[in-house]
Amino acid sequence: MALSNPKMAEPKHLDLNGNEFQLPTFTMKEIHDAIPPHCFKPSYVRSLAYVVRDYFYLSVLVYLAVTYIPLLPNVYLRFAAWVAYTTVQGFVFTGIWILAHECGHGAFSKSKTLNWTLGLIMHSFLLVPFHSWRISHSQHHKATGNIDKDTAFVPHTRDSWVKTNFGERAKANMIEFAELAQDSPISALWHDFVHQFFGWPGYLLFNLTGQRYGGATGLKITHFYFGEDSVFYKKHELPLIMLSDFGVAVMIACLVIAGQVFGSWNVIVLWGVPWLWVNSWIGKFSATILGKEN
Repeated sequence: MALSNPKMAEPKHLDLNGNEFQLPTFTMKEIHDAIPPHCFKPSYVRSLAYVVRDYFYLSVLVYLAVTYIPLLPNVYLRFAAWVAYTTVQGFVFTGIWILAHECGHGAFSKSKTLNWTLGLIMHSFLLVPFHSWRISHSQHHKATGNIDKDTAFVPHTRDSWVKTNFGERAKANMIEFAELAQDSPISALWHDFVHQFFGWPGYLLFNLTGQRYGGATGLKITHFYFGEDSVFYKKHELPLIMLSDFGVAVMIACLVIAGQVFGSWNVIVLWGVPWLWVNSWIGKFSATILGKEN
């Protein structure tokens, strides 16, 4: 009978290539001290210039699209031009989202008032509840990758995945069949499409990919909810959640009015499709970051 080896090597961390990964030993203070001091001094002028620049780009693209695309001689050229417009405008919209993101982190300027004001305006423009996202995003960064504490990207355990997709009475061995089905090209394509274009609003509305919070459902797990039983927010934060909801409601009202004045189809093409591209890029950022972290 073979005896167990008391000197058996400790399990090693391996990277995606199978190489041993050594956990870093440096501290957050050492990282902070290694960054040049000027990086902690945001420029008001430069930050505001980025906002002006992006909204200038947005306005110029809208003007060029509505002025010149209808003049193109055939439907194929017009279609190609609209595809080009929505794609490039999607880049500009994403730049605006990133600027609001930096406002949420306090990196836009040293002024909290300026950060919160511009962050609210820019994120509301993209139907993002600024303070609701800002607060939960801060919690995410405090526990990134922690399966018990992270608020944004929490993978299923084998058992929870089966129960979520097949019901509470499902058995864990059902996952083998599910994995085979997910490997099919049509399933992978559908999953990628939904994740890229609707994963971000799905997270805001339904807490997709987030913590389970003891099985909480309904309004409690949405970023737009300002009740005291919210899983995300404390009582003193609820006025900010209401303010964020108001900002999104104002933007929705503006879109409805614009649709009545300029036509719903024009609003969909000029704003709606670029907005979908923002969702896609956020989904891509998330997938890339998660891939590196895992």
